[in-house]
Amino acid sequence: VLFNFILALFIYSMILYAWGDSYIPVQKVETGMQFNETAKEVGFRDGDILLTADDKDLVRYDGSMLRQIVDARIVTVLREDKKVQIYIPDDMMKSLMADSVRFASYRFPFVVESVIPNSPALAAGIQQGDTIKALNGKLTAAYYDFINEMAVLREQATVPKDDNIDLRQIKIARSRAGVVDTLTLSADSLFKIGVAPLSDLTKLLPTVTVNYGFFESFPAGIMLGANTLKGYVSDMKHVFSKEGAKQLGGFATIGSIFPAEWDWHQFWYMTAFLSIILAFMNILPIPALDG
Repeated sequence: VLFNFILALFIYSMILYAWGDSYIPVQKVETGMQFNETAKEVGFRDGDILLTADDKDLVRYDGSMLRQIVDARIVTVLREDKKVQIYIPDDMMKSLMADSVRFASYRFPFVVESVIPNSPALAAGIQQGDTIKALNGKLTAAYYDFINEMAVLREQATVPKDDNIDLRQIKIARSRAGVVDTLTLSADSLFKIGVAPLSDLTKLLPTVTVNYGFFESFPAGIMLGANTLKGYVSDMKHVFSKEGAKQLGGFATIGSIFPAEWDWHQFWYMTAFLSIILAFMNILPIPALDG
C-alpha cells in the first residue's frame, strides 16, 4: 500500500517537473462547451461557458470539476453574455453514469488541418489553415455547429420535395489571413466536403502552463496525488450503484485508458493513477481485492 502510494507521488512529481501542468481554463473558452443529452435535459446548452458551482469558480475541465458540478445545487454559466443559473438534481451523477457519454467537451473553431485530394473542398480552393466561419449564411462559431448544420441538410435531403433545389450546393464563409470570402461548392452524397479539422486544442484555445523546478515539483506532486486519491475515494460511493457497476471492467478496461498512440506523458500519468487505485484497493478489507 505504502509503496504504491509513494510511487504514485513520485511519478506525479516527475511528470510536473518534465512537462509542467497545462490546462485550458473553461472561463476563457469563448466558444463554450458542447454538452451531452443528460446535461441538456438539466438546462445546459451548447455554447454555455462554465463559471461557478455553488459560487465556487470552475477552473479546468477534469474529474474534480465534474464532481463540483454534480455535487452542487446551482451551476452558473455565461450564455449570450448573460449569467444563467442551472439547478442540478440530486441524481445527476447517476444519470451521467447511465449515459456512459462524456458530460461535456470543448467547442473549438473549425480550422482546416488537411484537405482530401479530389474533394469538393479542394476544388473550391479551401486550404490548410483556413477557418470555416459560416454555412449558408448561418454562423458556425465551432466545428460542431458546422457538423450539425450539415446533418440537418442531409436529413432534409431525404424528404421528397416538389422543387428541384439541390441541398448539396452550399455556401461557406472562409477566413484566411484575416480576410473573409464566400465559396460555393457541392458536398458529396454523404454531405461531406473533404476536410479534416485541426483537433489539437492547445493550438485553438487559450492554454495555461505552470512549470515546476525539480524541488518545486515534489510538493506539487504530493498535492496532485492527494487530490487524485481524494477524488477516487469520493467516486467509490457510485461504484455500488446499478449504473456504477456497469462501468467496472477488467484488463481490457485498464488497457483502453492508455492512448492508442504512444504518449509518454499520458503513459506515466495513467501509471500513477493506477498506483493510486492499487494503494486504495489494498486497504479495503476485501480478500478478492488483495494484490
